[in-house]
Amino acid sequence: MTVLIDGNNLLHAARDIDPSDLLIGRSMLCDILGSWGERRRERVCIVFDGPAPTAPLAEQIGHVALQVVFSGGGVSADAVLNRIIAADSAPRRLTVVSTDREVGQAGRRRGSRVMRSDAFWRQVRRDLARPLSTPRVEPVEKEAGLDPQATQEWLREFGVADPPEDDPLAGR
Repeated sequence: MTVLIDGNNLLHAARDIDPSDLLIGRSMLCDILGSWGERRRERVCIVFDGPAPTAPLAEQIGHVALQVVFSGGGVSADAVLNRIIAADSAPRRLTVVSTDREVGQAGRRRGSRVMRSDAFWRQVRRDLARPLSTPRVEPVEKEAGLDPQATQEWLREFGVADPPEDDPLAGR
């Protein structure tokens, strides 16, 4: 699923919800959303109003798990969001995050899930506050490999390695 976010809208919602988030800016917002996207295994795209910042600042705004889009001069983020929603090939798998009425209607018309920015921000904060508790499905040895002694034992078991000389079962 892809989560499509009205960036400035979410930024204002985050500041309104929690006084400790008053100093949150685009960079911090993107970092939080990127962490949330990684944890939830969601593709996240955030759209901000205005032109992209210059290179040094642009490098600070973003996250490896987040696509950041700037609407450019003279174009609103809402217009870009509406175009993305209209062009999406799987709109039913799209979650649109915006408190803007027109953006929400565009998402609903295409069958997308629509969330208000404040509700989405609360959900993000709740999800990130939960401890990671994914049970390990694979044995540690699968990633780390067997220790040399265990490896030799399995090789002997399958007849790939010669048994040690003091092995009482070697003659079987």
